[in-house]
Amino acid sequence: MKRALAGVALCLLAVGAAHAGTISDNFESYAVGTFPSPTWMDAGAVFADPRTPVPSATVIATTDAFGQSTQALQIANAVSYSRGIYATVPVSTQYSLAADIRVDQYSDQPEGPAADWAMQLTFAQAGVDNFCCTPQSGIYASSLTGGWRLFVTSSGPNADLDLGAAASVGTWYTVSLGFDVTTATFHSVITDEATGIVLVDRFDVVPGLNIGNTQYDSIAFFGGEVSSNDTIADVGTVDNVNISSTPTPEPTTYLLVGPALTLLASRLRKRQHK
Repeated sequence: MKRALAGVALCLLAVGAAHAGTISDNFESYAVGTFPSPTWMDAGAVFADPRTPVPSATVIATTDAFGQSTQALQIANAVSYSRGIYATVPVSTQYSLAADIRVDQYSDQPEGPAADWAMQLTFAQAGVDNFCCTPQSGIYASSLTGGWRLFVTSSGPNADLDLGAAASVGTWYTVSLGFDVTTATFHSVITDEATGIVLVDRFDVVPGLNIGNTQYDSIAFFGGEVSSNDTIADVGTVDNVNISSTPTPEPTTYLLVGPALTLLASRLRKRQHK
């Protein structure tokens, strides 16, 4: 698994190399049991949820899709709104993101497809709200359906689309997402890592997407639960991260939604697909 994802990169939307914000990380440079700083920040620390461990994710020793020893990043086994990592990137017109993801455990009482998720790779606005509810576009493994879904929430037309592929516990998948802001087009590619079989390769357009809320300044990998009766948490692992974003020619200034956070009921409504 420790190799350049050149083949995956070809599946993503075209991204200019010059002036692009890029991150590649296979988590081999960190000590097992530690948080992967300074490259990453703690997604669980964005919103004060007393149930969230600190750190909310750590580097683990594990095996890859072929049974070989490797290091990867795993979220904490604790029910809370969000746990994981994020990094800042330039606000852009095009984004691409790829990683190897494994679901290790699903929650026990999910209330909807988007209510609990073992892992999501996403473009997001950091600092607006908890990562579970901030404006974002990503692919997640749903606890309710046990499958991969495209999730878009932008204070406008939203989407929660079944991508038609299982996210089975214990299986490594290479998951990639490209987003062209100008056309509101998403390109999702999911491959079974061990077999090389492409399970998903599709383009989706979200008509009327609120482009003002797609000025994503962060990339995140996180899991979480907003269901009310969970006693078992979602757990997911991520490895071989590759990120790229092409900054807008004239970056615009935008206001975050301020320090006033919505009430819990409001957050639940935003996260759950209607």
